[in-house]
Amino acid sequence: MTTCSSSFTGLRRSILAGLAILPTATFILAELPFAWAQSASTSRSSSTSIRTPDFEESLRWYENMLGFRLITSQNFVQGRTAVLERSGFLLEVTEVDHLLPQGQDPHATGGVEVTRVPVVSFLVPDVDEEIERLRKAGVEVLQDPADELDGRYRTAQIRDNGRHRIELREPVDENGFNAVGR
Repeated sequence: MTTCSSSFTGLRRSILAGLAILPTATFILAELPFAWAQSASTSRSSSTSIRTPDFEESLRWYENMLGFRLITSQNFVQGRTAVLERSGFLLEVTEVDHLLPQGQDPHATGGVEVTRVPVVSFLVPDVDEEIERLRKAGVEVLQDPADELDGRYRTAQIRDNGRHRIELREPVDENGFNAVGR
């Protein structure tokens, strides 16, 4: 532990020595490199990006199934991209040519790798109700609602139209009651 600490101190000194020629405001920011992470209000995720081969269908899916609204859409030489918004959270949807089987390198071909890890988690007020609604709408449910081992969240997983794993999380307080209103 001491080695890591002294290595970090040496690295920090080197960085700060290099920053000595920069304006004072920049130097002060360098003194607190992780200050943003100390505040819960600023360290929450505010956006993510997914790639999909069926661009139009993905836009409709996120609008109709999860309540996102289209903010902007652009066409590029490489394909199309759009930004959707829901409750301040931004979702960028980018068109790609194809999906890859799990394990193939997506960077080699520009395809989308299908993984077992959710690409994003959304907080919902009632995960059971949301899963019931989505199941009735024909959405594939990968994991039925279940309490996490630490009891802080009740979670479920679904698959979007582009085969991405999406996690839905319902916060639960320490007394076992829903923390965001039921």
